[in-house]
Amino acid sequence: MKTKIKNIIISFSFLGALLFLMVASIIAPDIDISNSERRTLLQLPELSWDAVVNKDIDGDRYFDNLEEYLLDQFVWRDGFRTINSATRRYAFMQKDVNDIFVLKGNIFSMYYQFNEKAVEQFAGVYNKVISRYFSKNGANIYYTIVPDKSYYASEANGYLSINYDKLYSTMQNKLSDHTYIEIRDLLDINDYYKTDLHWDQTKIIDVANKILASMGNEGNVSLEDFEQKKFEGFEGSYYGQAALPLKKDTLIYLTNEMLENCKVSYLDEGEFGKTGKVSFIDVPMYAEEKLGGVDSYDVFLWGARSLIQIENPNCDNGKELVIFRDSFGSSLAPLLASEYSKITILDLRYVKSDFIGFITTFSDNCDVLFMYNSALVNTPAVIF
Repeated sequence: MKTKIKNIIISFSFLGALLFLMVASIIAPDIDISNSERRTLLQLPELSWDAVVNKDIDGDRYFDNLEEYLLDQFVWRDGFRTINSATRRYAFMQKDVNDIFVLKGNIFSMYYQFNEKAVEQFAGVYNKVISRYFSKNGANIYYTIVPDKSYYASEANGYLSINYDKLYSTMQNKLSDHTYIEIRDLLDINDYYKTDLHWDQTKIIDVANKILASMGNEGNVSLEDFEQKKFEGFEGSYYGQAALPLKKDTLIYLTNEMLENCKVSYLDEGEFGKTGKVSFIDVPMYAEEKLGGVDSYDVFLWGARSLIQIENPNCDNGKELVIFRDSFGSSLAPLLASEYSKITILDLRYVKSDFIGFITTFSDNCDVLFMYNSALVNTPAVIF
């Protein structure tokens, strides 16, 4: 009799929990964006006969979209993700979950499939840009590869890792006519955020100085030249992927009177897309309004932008630096600004190389720096 009562209690408790979660999910307002997953969540699909019987552009029918919507808007979604991740890591002792692993509170993403064709394609685009825009203006061409932070942790701790030596040597063979700047030896795991893939701006002063010196500048930037502004509680891109209650980072960005006096502007991509007209929007060096948003790292030069210009009125040497970069360059560029009258920053992920001539021009004898991180170099069809 006692066993029967216990089974009834368990059954009704289980049904009650399901009913509670169902009602809570219905009552709770829909969420537009998941900060932890850094993506837009699906909203309730519109019910119509056409939606039920026909497929949409993704090949899904109404009930496929409804299922995805219910999963996205399930109440306490992040809590269940944390339980799942913690159980797999600590109860079942998995070394990684969905290619994310954690070492002493430091979160990493595994990169282990070397793609030589992708690296060669990346180098091919570099050479195409150099030949098309800089072969006749006497430009000085330099390049570097930013190691992703798993470079300093994966192999040493028994995790899968790509052949970084092969990646770097392939790039150097394809770009042998240009000056390579080695920075791997200047970095270690402590120079990157614990919850994010990016480096800490305060830890790359030596990187900035080596790049400046390699391009013929003085290269004497010092941390004491800047005021440090802090944002506590930074949840990097890996924080949500790990889905664990780990310690958050402190994001620090460096400024001073020189940087605050620089004229910074980015291409009005909406206007250019609609009319083909090239116009710029003037902004501060740092996008403080981005702090606490989906990606606080966007504080550096306003995040993903196809074209940014920095004009330094305190530098009258007339020198221009052109940087082709990913998001790592957003925090590096301000540290290089003291040595150049103008810095033009382009991201080939957001502007096709064939269109560069429509949105900007370059001065003669400019310095050109190509810099992307190793994970992007190893990814197919990132730039064209």
